[in-house]
Amino acid sequence: MNFGPALAVAFVLWPVMAVLGGQGFAPLLGLTSLAALALARPRLPPAAFALVGFAFTGWVVASEFWAPGELALTSGNLLEGTFAVESGSLATASLALSSCLVVAAALQSAPAPRASGIIVAMLAVHTAWVIASPYTSGFLLSAVYGEDPKRLQEGAQNFGRSANTLALALPLLLSMLVFRWKIAGIVLSLLLLGGAAMAYLKLDVQAALMALGGTASAIVLVALLPQNGFRWLLGGLAGYIAAAPVLFALLFRALEPFSQSLPASFRSRLWSWEVVIGRMTEAPFMGQGLYATREWRETYATRPEWLAQLPDFWKDYPIVPGHPHNMALQIWAETGMVGAVIAALSLVALGFHLPRPEELRPETRFAVAGLTGAAAVIFSFAYSAWNEGFWSSVAIAAAGIILWHRTLKGAEA
Repeated sequence: MNFGPALAVAFVLWPVMAVLGGQGFAPLLGLTSLAALALARPRLPPAAFALVGFAFTGWVVASEFWAPGELALTSGNLLEGTFAVESGSLATASLALSSCLVVAAALQSAPAPRASGIIVAMLAVHTAWVIASPYTSGFLLSAVYGEDPKRLQEGAQNFGRSANTLALALPLLLSMLVFRWKIAGIVLSLLLLGGAAMAYLKLDVQAALMALGGTASAIVLVALLPQNGFRWLLGGLAGYIAAAPVLFALLFRALEPFSQSLPASFRSRLWSWEVVIGRMTEAPFMGQGLYATREWRETYATRPEWLAQLPDFWKDYPIVPGHPHNMALQIWAETGMVGAVIAALSLVALGFHLPRPEELRPETRFAVAGLTGAAAVIFSFAYSAWNEGFWSSVAIAAAGIILWHRTLKGAEA
């Protein structure tokens, strides 16, 4: 059976979900996983990386039982339109299951040239939107969000989230253009890359801009290490997660002599991470539970030595604004050393499970590397560790790469 049409539909909606801020990717992944049920067949025994990944998901789910606050699965009423899933563990388990189904169906799909072409076209539409957005944002924000400052801020955040999602999409699009269209593809890719970088600068989306560097670094690593590039790449990310508290403590010490010259926004991010590391000692092994960092509401008014280096309006701003904006530290804080070690082991196992880069066509191996590098940067600066929209977009992008691989491999046969 062919999973291509279902995945093509998901990518037709990709630009729409990106424009709306990205949270629509979770229900999109869920709907796509329903179509995947017809194709996905479990392989027994499961691969080692899948077993370790399921163990990490199980630990995250369990951590909600010792998290602060009351445990509630749902709230509201379905008939009244107020129904909502309140349980973070339920959402995390559903995300993991949906991702597995979609990736498994893509792995077992027949070649789908038309669907692969649709994927490329839709990623190009998303790229064009982001490149144009700095020049149309003023008009669109007023037209869609009105004059309410809160609504305008929400709209501006959606522009930023769309740019972050493009950072995940660009490695897929550019790899296909370069290796399928040769010289024309290289020229077009350079134009799109320059346009995206300029858009990131104008929109001030720093995570997406840095993700370009992450993409390039990962691609270079895999190009230099055609036999073990994926193992080094994922092993390095595993080491980053496992040693995050130590690495960030060293970062604080290295930047301390320059702290006064750093922008206030960057200093606040460093202080947020410092507070997170300090509170890890309260539950170092098991963590404080899922979404515990939401309950850390200390403001800069409680740290006058830091507030003295900031404008006065920062005094009521939370030091940890909902989550640390670094997933590795959040994993440590909320699931403890146990969760961090299991997460790291799952990446190591995945690195050894993937084919060697030289065994894959260049379109595939560089798309995998670029997606991994971009995701690692956004993982470090942008979202909560349990952000369903981000992880759903990563899963859909990964399925797109797999479908391309099967289609290109089928064309060779």
